[in-house]
Amino acid sequence: MSDKERLQLNLRLDGHRELYEAVKAEAAKQNTSVNSFVINALQTAVGWQQEQPHQQVSLSLEVILEAVENRLDEILDKKLEQRLGELIA
Repeated sequence: MSDKERLQLNLRLDGHRELYEAVKAEAAKQNTSVNSFVINALQTAVGWQQEQPHQQVSLSLEVILEAVENRLDEILDKKLEQRLGELIA
């Protein structure tokens, strides 16, 4: 068990789906969890130094799958856009 005190902040993002998706995607790109990403963003916002930004994070299967899914979505969107462009032309 960690020596850190466990604190919880519940944050609702009602009406901010795009922000939520952007946060998830950026966390996946950085190979970190959404929780770590948000903590680092909050630390930066209040002028605190981030927790070792290049720290190697042990990835959970969920984080890896989310990153793969996001990347596949990007690739498939581009391919679909190209094919639709070809069909219209």
